[in-house]
Amino acid sequence: MANKVYSYARVSTQKQNVQRQIDNIKAYLKGESSIQFEDKYTGTTMSRPEFDRLVKAVDKDIAKGDNVTIIFDSVSRMSRNAAEGIEQYFAWYNLGVELVFLNERYIDTAVFKAAMKKQIASVSETGDKPTDKFINSIITALEDYQKDLAIKQIELTFEQSQKEVDDLRKRTAQGMAAKGAGDKIREARTGQKFVSIKNYELKIAILKELKMFGGALNHTQFAKQHDISRMTLYRYLEEISKDMECSSFTSKQQITFYRNRIKAWQNK
Repeated sequence: MANKVYSYARVSTQKQNVQRQIDNIKAYLKGESSIQFEDKYTGTTMSRPEFDRLVKAVDKDIAKGDNVTIIFDSVSRMSRNAAEGIEQYFAWYNLGVELVFLNERYIDTAVFKAAMKKQIASVSETGDKPTDKFINSIITALEDYQKDLAIKQIELTFEQSQKEVDDLRKRTAQGMAAKGAGDKIREARTGQKFVSIKNYELKIAILKELKMFGGALNHTQFAKQHDISRMTLYRYLEEISKDMECSSFTSKQQITFYRNRIKAWQNK
């Protein structure tokens, strides 16, 4: 049984440098080595070839019975949104993979495991069947509670990360506006028209066709029918959830809103 240590770094654009993340990871390792993977893609680019290679490498190691540790500078580097991050986190956790997030050590899998053990240690079997059955139900509830806490912490981390990105964009936009860059930006965005319309059309399809909104398709069927990954579907579901939370619309009202947005883009 071998101990495998991986590290992964990702930046949002080709112009950015992953060196800061790499330096942080090296400092944590204190001279020890890791098998390093790097991606340089935007947050909206679905292809992450190096991350996909990492996932395949980990799968092979787990199949061989190896111990695996993966180090990230931040949980936001592991995935592009909270829904995707939570799914990947627990997929690896359930396989016994140790995850380390240098900027958010409080959600390391080791911390989660320790909290789980502490909760479970607070109750013990008695040998009496009815009592033990009740105790097992308590343990299950404690495990669910601890998992919910971990999910909430991951979500909060992503929210903070997104806030930092939004603040940076706002400051950048203000600076560019001061330099008279507005016209150039509008010209560069002409290619967004097609993409925006397609995004709204997919959101409408989700609200009409998914079972959770009264449709006939489950998540897997919808993703296959529309030729998208489940991760992409989860990202859209997260966006729709935020849209509906802000608007307080029903699913039908939200569909109408998206249709109006399509018309607005078509008239641009």
